[in-house]
Amino acid sequence: MSILHTINRSPFQTHALQQCLALMSEQDDLLLIEDAVIAAQAKHTLFKQLTELAGQGRLMVLTPDLEARGIKNVIGQACSYIGFVELVAKHKSQMAW
Repeated sequence: MSILHTINRSPFQTHALQQCLALMSEQDDLLLIEDAVIAAQAKHTLFKQLTELAGQGRLMVLTPDLEARGIKNVIGQACSYIGFVELVAKHKSQMAW
């Protein structure tokens, strides 16, 4: 069963991203939203893992949240609200972190 994981906090605020990456299966996708979009640009200890996830096509970053924060997406696939809905429909479950 595939899960869409959504994270809304910066990796500098919580350990949610680290915990999520540790629990994700190979069928799961990750969507960074709200302040978590910072993780798609900033260099941090989990950046390499996110880059690998992006290389597998399993990391998405919500475009409106990037734009609201004036951040450019360095890794991951840009995702609109329509894309967000498509991801929710694609996965049997969703886990918000």
